[in-house]
Amino acid sequence: MRRVSELSAAQDIAALRSALMVREHLGFRRASEVLGVNPSVLSRRVLALEDALGVSLFQRTPGGARPTGAGERFLSDVERALELLTKAAVRAGAAGRGEVGRLRLGHVWPVTAGPAEAMLRAYRRSAFDVELELRGGSAAELVAAVLDRELDAVLIDADDAPPGLDRLPLWSEPWLVARPLDAPDEPLGAAPVLCAAGDDWNRIQRLVSDRGGARAGVRVQMTSYDGVLSLVAAGAGHAIVPQSVAHSTRASVAFAPLAGSVSLKLIAAWRNDHDNPALRRFLSLLRSTPMEAAAVVEPLRAAGGRR
Repeated sequence: MRRVSELSAAQDIAALRSALMVREHLGFRRASEVLGVNPSVLSRRVLALEDALGVSLFQRTPGGARPTGAGERFLSDVERALELLTKAAVRAGAAGRGEVGRLRLGHVWPVTAGPAEAMLRAYRRSAFDVELELRGGSAAELVAAVLDRELDAVLIDADDAPPGLDRLPLWSEPWLVARPLDAPDEPLGAAPVLCAAGDDWNRIQRLVSDRGGARAGVRVQMTSYDGVLSLVAAGAGHAIVPQSVAHSTRASVAFAPLAGSVSLKLIAAWRNDHDNPALRRFLSLLRSTPMEAAAVVEPLRAAGGRR
């Protein structure tokens, strides 16, 4: 006589489900018709289970079969256990498809407007039960977090991604010059150029100096992009920002394209060996959804902060 431990998992589950069907239909013949098996096959399957358990599960009569007292208690527990097993299998499948879990994304520029906002909205529609976490910061900080597995992926400029990370091009957007509304035509460098704490100071310096501005005029502000643009609106200086920053701010600032053919090339970057199904689902969405930055509007703000 085989004990329960000697039955394979597949045999266990098939035998348990068979016993539940016999219990539900009060007989082997009716249960075998529902299962689509020969009654003798079903009978042998349940007998093997009873032998393994050392317990009679059914009272067999010419008119059918009814659970014994021990059989009823056992099969009630089995029914609940199989329900839990089914739910566990569903949850495991959802996790494997990236439908549940957690996705941690780093971003340098705002994600409240333009392609980034549309991208996050589309992802949430396809993976509503995934917990989405966002972390803002400088490109260097966020890349370090990806390498340390603190973040799943980061949205950064292509020039800021190290060779060790996989990358997926997303979209390009132009750099814009932000000036106070009452001085929208001031030349670049006529006032200090302000940049946010998380921005690349060297990049802004190059953009200014390549256009004849003073390198020493670039000043880092320990605040966000919106804080920088509030300073610009107050007349404290100019700023050079990507188009996504311009579209997400409420500051009363005039924007114009930065002279010269230059743009920010946004990519997603991640570790190739980072096994997170939610990340795979996110990247699959990015690959299948073309994204383009909206056309530049000059100026993006009118006097008094009205569009």
